[in-house]
Amino acid sequence: MSEVPARKESGLQRQVDVVRGVHCSHGVHAIAAVQSLASRLRIAVHVRDIVVHDDEEARALGCPGSPTVLVSGLDVEPAARGRTSFGVT
Repeated sequence: MSEVPARKESGLQRQVDVVRGVHCSHGVHAIAAVQSLASRLRIAVHVRDIVVHDDEEARALGCPGSPTVLVSGLDVEPAARGRTSFGVT
């Protein structure tokens, strides 16, 4: 694998939220994947692990499934961005 040059972001840190259901076992893996990718790309990130307990919380946070990864509030899954159904069950 080739080395990725450091990005000049002038100290900008990206907000990454991993939104997951309380019983979702994949949230830990999603967080690790985000941190690994950010490290390889040399992008500063602040990762928040957000646990939702019901479909109402999922709807409020724009979580169509568990886990959901949001970068600066935008779902990383393009197909999920227009969804109107949300939930963690």
